[in-house]
Amino acid sequence: MKKPSDARQDWSAEREKIIGLGERSLRKTYYPELQQKLDELERFRALLDQSNDCIFLLDAATLTFVDVNESACRQLGCARGEFISRSLANFLPPESAARVHDLVSSGPAHGWNRDTITTHLLKCSGEMLPVEITFRLVTFNKTLYGVAVARDITERKRAEKVLLENSRMLRDMELARQIQLSLLPTAPPELPGVLLAGCCVPATHVGGDYYDFFPRGNGVLDMVIADVSGHSIGAALMTAEARSVLRAEVRSFNHTGELLASLNDILFTDLNQAELFITLFYVKYDTRTRTLTYSNAGHVPPLLTRGSEAACRQLDADGLILGVRKGVVFEENRFQLEKGDILFLYTDGVIESRSSAGELFGLGRLCDIISALQEEPPRAIIDAVLREVSAFAGTTALEDDVTMIVMKVV
Repeated sequence: MKKPSDARQDWSAEREKIIGLGERSLRKTYYPELQQKLDELERFRALLDQSNDCIFLLDAATLTFVDVNESACRQLGCARGEFISRSLANFLPPESAARVHDLVSSGPAHGWNRDTITTHLLKCSGEMLPVEITFRLVTFNKTLYGVAVARDITERKRAEKVLLENSRMLRDMELARQIQLSLLPTAPPELPGVLLAGCCVPATHVGGDYYDFFPRGNGVLDMVIADVSGHSIGAALMTAEARSVLRAEVRSFNHTGELLASLNDILFTDLNQAELFITLFYVKYDTRTRTLTYSNAGHVPPLLTRGSEAACRQLDADGLILGVRKGVVFEENRFQLEKGDILFLYTDGVIESRSSAGELFGLGRLCDIISALQEEPPRAIIDAVLREVSAFAGTTALEDDVTMIVMKVV
């Protein structure tokens, strides 16, 4: 027979079961759910710690650290305890700290709860870490917090610096290109008895090729074509120097060989120090007598074509390239031209242009083009050579500058 006290005990047990306070109910109802939530929190914490970004949880009112992830400790070189209760302002430049403070103090009133700042974080070692910080205000249990995610942008900054330097270099190279092209003749001189044309196509922004005309009066014309080794700013500067010296010296000499000897001696020191050299072909033509006088400083020999001859003739003279040694003697030769003759001066970038298969354009192709256009004006010959060289190279970029002078006796 049950006692009244037993009835009360049974009722208490049943009551606890109903409202969920019994030990059995706790184990059955609340414990699995609680364990699941704890597991989820642990997994979330592990994800945060494995992130490459520094993640900070801050008390919005004071901007003091409430928690940080493992990446923040690793990248800033600080233990977790060195963050807790310290202010974010201790790790930011004053202007960045002020910007975060403005967000916290006035952002919510204006519907503004996030900001992204490019700044630096101060490591515990005293070094600065460039970062991009995304700061956001969030509310947990009616308390306002700040969540800051800082991403290391060291590599991005380095890439931006390289890009900026390259951009500046390209601007400088383009300026150098414009200056160098401005040193070339804008148009050939007009003289009775001859038609003239010239062009220079640099392979890169700046090149080492150069050509010029020097009318002497009384129907006499000097012409020069030159190639400075290399395609750098140094080569472009040496080209400009050679041009200046030539223009200063050209009227001091009547003989082409003597002019080249003087030019070599003047430029020798600068060429030697810069480890550069110049190949150059110099021509003097008297339109009244059709006499061509020339000297060569190691340059590719010009081509002469005439209607009475099937093959191209090369005009050459002994002479060392400029910048090898002083006191060089340059041979001076003469040749009598005829009406219809075409003199073709060029740099080796023409015949050394390569196809995609690596084949050279070559002297034979060049002679064929000039011979086929014997009746054409100089400009048409230059345009045809440029077209053929471009078509031959296809998608292969020019490896060397292409420069030409064409003189036709009429």
